[in-house]
Amino acid sequence: MLRTIPWLTVALLLSVSSAVLAQNKERQKFTLQGEIVGMRGPLLQAKAADGTPWLLKVEIKPEDMQLTGTAEKGWVAPGMFVSFTGKFDGRGNSQEPIAEMTVFTPREGTPLGVTEEASLGGLGNLFGGGDDGGSKPRKKAADEISTYLVNGRVAGVSRDGKLNVIAGGTRLTVELAEEAEVKVSVSDPRLIRPGDKFEADGWYYQKGQGIVSGKFLVEAQPFTAPEDPKMARIRAREEAERARRGEMKKDEGAPAAEGEGAAQPEAE
Repeated sequence: MLRTIPWLTVALLLSVSSAVLAQNKERQKFTLQGEIVGMRGPLLQAKAADGTPWLLKVEIKPEDMQLTGTAEKGWVAPGMFVSFTGKFDGRGNSQEPIAEMTVFTPREGTPLGVTEEASLGGLGNLFGGGDDGGSKPRKKAADEISTYLVNGRVAGVSRDGKLNVIAGGTRLTVELAEEAEVKVSVSDPRLIRPGDKFEADGWYYQKGQGIVSGKFLVEAQPFTAPEDPKMARIRAREEAERARRGEMKKDEGAPAAEGEGAAQPEAE
């Protein structure tokens, strides 16, 4: 309950003050840049680039906002939509790890499926299979390797980290390269975190309290892969062991006596 009080206060401030001030002041437009302090639902606490605190209510549809950033390859999870280019043989087997992938939000008209890079004039089923009512594409030889653009949804992740992707009517299994570049370009406010940078257009009656009604761009901090439970247990045991050894060595890490001239540790 205590956690919700500040956010209820934000909502009340925005609704009550806007209604009162609207009677006496003209609406002012703003383009605001700064850092996100916290967000819950449509309510946003932010700090502008000049240090001014703002209470904002986001009144745009989620699909009208844009969040961009980068991620570790282990962050990619089932349910995410991904786009990438890769080499496949005629049977649909991936020939090399994927070097670059983009996690995206599909919009109206976004084609999901695969397209051969050499003929991007239309979208068809991969490797010459299927029938969409038109002329059938040429059947690929089993050993014929071609480059394809793939837009699809991650259906699962195997234990060895390979991604199972459904692209239109085609299922693929691909592996991300060790140093793969994963870009994020989504319209999902649930991914917003404190510390992210933003730029927004909107209006206000009183500076410091406003409504986001136009552009809302978020530059996210890098997304990291969730820690493997087994590795988390190992790390916890190692930290506990280091702490135990530190307790046994009472003088280890003790500050130097005054006048000894020892260098002081840097503040964190």
